[in-house]
Amino acid sequence: MKNWQIKALCGALLLSGSLNVWAAETMKFGYVNAVRVYSESKVAQEIEQNLQKEFAKQQQKMENLQSENEKIRQQLIASGSLKPAERQKLETRLVQNRMAASKFIEEYNLRRNEEFAALQHNANVIVQRIAKQEKFDMIVQEAVFVRAPYDITDRVIKLLDGGK
Repeated sequence: MKNWQIKALCGALLLSGSLNVWAAETMKFGYVNAVRVYSESKVAQEIEQNLQKEFAKQQQKMENLQSENEKIRQQLIASGSLKPAERQKLETRLVQNRMAASKFIEEYNLRRNEEFAALQHNANVIVQRIAKQEKFDMIVQEAVFVRAPYDITDRVIKLLDGGK
């Protein structure tokens, strides 16, 4: 590299370092821990409780199916003298029970995802409102490390739960 290129590169590096210090001093940053919002907010806890109530009967049916499946497995293992038609009937029932359980899990996850998507939308609206009102330059949801002064999660949870 030529001497003038080295000087220009060093100048650019120094200038960018100066800009970083200036930006850090003049910009306002925030952080929201989405996992905490989804686990600690009253709204999220209510969603979980409502889903448990909504799917209580299906959950009981699924537990009964699992119990039945265990009995069928034991029958298939224990009795090697089953007629092929009986064995086929048990295996078919086992598959049907597994399909029913998979359907329940899929329905539950779909409803849960719908509810938490609405929660996420509401949380994002609150974060944007905080950012505009308090003139944040950036608010992030994922970070390896965040110092406490930048963490606005508690405020988001409070507002999400209806606090002022």
